[in-house]
Amino acid sequence: MPKYVYTGPSITSQLIEILNSVGFNKGKVMIITGSNFTKKIGLDLVKPKIESEGIEVINLSIENFDDLIKNLEDRVSKIKQNNIKLLIGVGGGKVIDCTKILSLFSNKPYISYPTNSSHDGLSSPTFSFIAYLKLKSKYNFEYKLRPPLAIIADTSIIIQSPAEYIFTGIGDLLAKITATRDWRLAHLLKGEEYSEYAASMALMSAKIIEKNINVITKDKEKAVSIIIKALIGSGIAISVAGSSRPASGSEHLFSHALDLLADKEGFKPAMHGIQCGIGTIVMSKLHNLNWKKIKNTLKKAGLPTTSKELQIEPKYLIKALMMANKLRKDRYTILGDTDISYNSAEKLLKETEII
Repeated sequence: MPKYVYTGPSITSQLIEILNSVGFNKGKVMIITGSNFTKKIGLDLVKPKIESEGIEVINLSIENFDDLIKNLEDRVSKIKQNNIKLLIGVGGGKVIDCTKILSLFSNKPYISYPTNSSHDGLSSPTFSFIAYLKLKSKYNFEYKLRPPLAIIADTSIIIQSPAEYIFTGIGDLLAKITATRDWRLAHLLKGEEYSEYAASMALMSAKIIEKNINVITKDKEKAVSIIIKALIGSGIAISVAGSSRPASGSEHLFSHALDLLADKEGFKPAMHGIQCGIGTIVMSKLHNLNWKKIKNTLKKAGLPTTSKELQIEPKYLIKALMMANKLRKDRYTILGDTDISYNSAEKLLKETEII
């Protein structure tokens, strides 16, 4: 799990002290960013701060997972040839996931510096399932959990990101409600190893959102603080469990299926947390939980809860639900392991008022 967590307004001003406290005081640093807002934060704020202490900093901008995977060998070589000692991922979920992958392949420690609160990848030791599939198709590698050495969450920076990048993390957090249920179900029916402690930690992250949703929707500054701390808690639960089980269940499989369909069919997927939020509504109905409460919480946060609001055609949501339980045979969920018919999927989506 992360050894150090720093969060608060203008925490970047203490960056040098933070680097010293985590044991880094010499050697080269590579800052990994996206191409727009995160690049500006990385180059205009983080890089000069580190260079002010005479530390050499190299920047690497990454467009997306395809860009990283296509050029992975060259980028890992660049890290090794430049004798980089520390990676710092400055960005959203994709940038930090790319940083984890580079950390895995180069065997270098990394710091997570999130610029939004879109999902718990900012603190978890795992990276995107879609990225994993793409990596696995090209490289033969041993997958290992890569927790960050430290998390530096500057809420003064995060609050500047668009509202949807702040509030979409709520969908990923509410997902813990069904993910933990799925995990316990797999434990009872399939004998899967289960940690009550890790499950409780993950579930607490969701409960914090439900309890504070009215505060979150009225005060952006408090919203960022609450969401970030909940996301960090969820990521730590994954580290405790040794897998993404407490944070990712049937609702995430549904989201992964949508991502794969989008890649194949050419429609634009929604953000990860938004898709997981939709999935949580559906799966909570299957678990006989209060799906309307979850849906109302998402609505209060201004997140899409219908096919129309998602701007994804109903037929793709139906297909995603039909294929979700086929994506990971090692992950038993409420969806079971038998085929889900078109009619059953359509009926469930209609009952939860998504289509």
